[in-house]
Amino acid sequence: MTTETNVAYSQNVYFPESLLDGWLSVSALLLTTSLLFYHMSRVKSLKVRPYLAKVVAVGLILISTAYMIYALIPYTKRMDFNIAECEKIHDCGDDQTQELKLLKWSYLTLGGFTVLFQSIIVYLVTTTI
Repeated sequence: MTTETNVAYSQNVYFPESLLDGWLSVSALLLTTSLLFYHMSRVKSLKVRPYLAKVVAVGLILISTAYMIYALIPYTKRMDFNIAECEKIHDCGDDQTQELKLLKWSYLTLGGFTVLFQSIIVYLVTTTI
């Protein structure tokens, strides 16, 4: 196979992945900041009222979740475009199409589980005070 038809291992796939990775890093940083702030307020390292600590922590987690969803939606659209383009190319075999679909669904599943765990954290934070 030539480089032009090897869509699964080309910049067409690496670019959406790198964009997703950047946004997921922002999401992880916000989640970490939220949990650190909440912990510091609970152990009295910071003098913050419990309700305010809860609001700030939950707010940061919700922003983190929004970034996660904001990253996954364009990623899905970009990967769907790449999959459709791969299906149009005769030299791009079914193995590449399947690889692209597996890659897309693995990232979506990972993102879904992350959103689920962020939701559990929000529930735990809101019910502990």
